[in-house]
Amino acid sequence: MILKEIKYRNFKVKIVKLARKDAKKENIWGYYDTDKSIIALSEDLKKITLLDTLLHEIAHMIAHKSSIRLKNLGEEGIALFIGSEFSKIFLQNPKLITFIKRCTSK
Repeated sequence: MILKEIKYRNFKVKIVKLARKDAKKENIWGYYDTDKSIIALSEDLKKITLLDTLLHEIAHMIAHKSSIRLKNLGEEGIALFIGSEFSKIFLQNPKLITFIKRCTSK
């Protein structure tokens, strides 16, 4: 796995491999486990799918770890909140930027 963890505010979430057979059995590419504080990602995804799945699971982490009730924000409020929280994540995780560059390069 390229990244070992994601920091968000004062939390750390470990990134682990999701075995191919488990991903296939559950019909998923990844998941965020709130109890174990892990993001599991299928081990054989194409670069852009891996990036999309990681960002998707980070969004779940943001929703879980923040005290904001997203459904009460409206569209503009949600966009502002998510943008702000992803900015914090990018600042706390410079290796994530490198990972994004690798996933989007040809």
